[in-house]
Amino acid sequence: MKIMNFSEANCSNCYKCVRTCRVKAIKIEDDQAHIVSDHCIVCGHCFTSCPQNARNIHSDLDYVKKALKDGESVNISIAPSFRGFYEKSNGFIWGLKRLGFNLIEETAVGADITSRLYEKYISTGDRGIYITTCCPSVVLLIEKYYPTLIPYLMPFTSPMISHGYLLKKERPKEKTVFLGPCIAKKCESLSEKHTGAIDAVLTFDEVFQWLKDEGIDYQNENSVDVDRFGSNFGSSYPVVGGILEGISESIEEKGLTQLRVDGLDECIELFDELSKGSITGTCVEVSVCKQSCLGGPGGSNASSTTFSRVQTLKKYLNGNNKIAENNDPTHEIDFSASFHNKKFEGRVPNEEEIIEILGTLEKYTKEDELNCGGCGYDTCREKAISIYRGMSHKEMCIHYMKKCADKVSNEIFENSPNAILILNNEYEIIESNMAFSRYFGISPKEARERSIEEFISREKLDKVVSEKENIIWKKESFLDGTLYMRVSIISMNPREEILILLTDITSDELRKEEIRNLKEKTFEITQTVVEKQMRIAQEIASLLGETTAESKIAFNKLKDVFNKEGNL
Repeated sequence: MKIMNFSEANCSNCYKCVRTCRVKAIKIEDDQAHIVSDHCIVCGHCFTSCPQNARNIHSDLDYVKKALKDGESVNISIAPSFRGFYEKSNGFIWGLKRLGFNLIEETAVGADITSRLYEKYISTGDRGIYITTCCPSVVLLIEKYYPTLIPYLMPFTSPMISHGYLLKKERPKEKTVFLGPCIAKKCESLSEKHTGAIDAVLTFDEVFQWLKDEGIDYQNENSVDVDRFGSNFGSSYPVVGGILEGISESIEEKGLTQLRVDGLDECIELFDELSKGSITGTCVEVSVCKQSCLGGPGGSNASSTTFSRVQTLKKYLNGNNKIAENNDPTHEIDFSASFHNKKFEGRVPNEEEIIEILGTLEKYTKEDELNCGGCGYDTCREKAISIYRGMSHKEMCIHYMKKCADKVSNEIFENSPNAILILNNEYEIIESNMAFSRYFGISPKEARERSIEEFISREKLDKVVSEKENIIWKKESFLDGTLYMRVSIISMNPREEILILLTDITSDELRKEEIRNLKEKTFEITQTVVEKQMRIAQEIASLLGETTAESKIAFNKLKDVFNKEGNL
């Protein structure tokens, strides 16, 4: 099951997740970030860094809600870090009870079990290096990237799994939910080697929203404590150094040094040193999150800052006088754990292939390799290797894309058939292209020495700047009416520069003039023809009138002749 990935709807190709991911488990494909599970250590740091909040995390919330709705008995193992995330921690427990949970126990109970197992292992062992296994992301980091260090992992379950086994032994028919700030616990709970210990994992953020949706105000005066708590040592596990503090006696008896490491960068640095054999004779407490569990990514909505959580938890620990049950089930339950080499063998390009890929990025010398990290990779060579492996593409390189953009813009600027001017905020010409020189007969250098008012009125420029409304496609004549152009004046905020585009329409205007002249001549000819036709019509009418009169006279004469013959 895929625990987490990025939402396609929100991903905006900023590559911040790639920059944040120290193990480079994020693949950019089709302009979308994808988490490669085989590479991922499920630390969740990429999610907390994502400015678009493009999270898509597997959630057991519906499963838990259904179990409660169906009337099942559901218990919670709550990470002791909750006392740092929630200042009114007992009010938060009251809120959980209102949601319908049965028993709520502190995972510190499991931490105490883990501490006893660690103590015995250190006392009887002779490894030289001992690495804690409470942080599942640390375990994955070693299994996938530092498998030679696997023998130094103390082979026991984490406090969550230990407590889960204990609750299942005591209440086998009831469900167990782990609640904490860790996303990696979701992955750990689904591991085959721990099947059945934990039924579901919820984060503080998920429950925080659930309480809000239900209208439960856990910050009121209501207060309920957990049903079972661990020792102060177990409750100190979320604090940097808290694990070693509980087993310090065994460490000192063995003559080991103590190293407390929090943060993924620091873990990687340490494991590099351990792999080289530079450090020996030590017991190491490691967590991939800064300030250990109190910096967990699944509790970002619960409280303001990591250090405020540290202070809140330490205040509780300093004032805690409760005595935990002295319960040692280590002889009844198998809390052992095994770890395996999960290192993936990715394709490795040779030097020639790296150089070839760098060439496609227009990086031909060491000076060209800026190693800016903008693409998400620390060096240009690492970037080239990621391209070879199909994890990224060359368009992620900011400088390569800038060069491409500059080339395109330069080509457009220099080869555009339109005359182009760029003015500064003082209306001085700072750039002109060859088309402008061609139309106006002046070189770019001469253009920079000329006043813009020789070409465009200051009134129009002032209007564009003051009214913030560009002038688009207005007809103007230049060079005493021999050149006609469409003028566009565009304000380029926030650079405070002005772009002027001049499109030659002289031939169109000349054609219009020719057509206008042709129309006028045609009109004159037509008028002449009409007038002539009218004269001819009048002449014809006159002739027709004369012949008609003559015909009438002849007819009358003929009539008289017939009348005279009749009288005879």
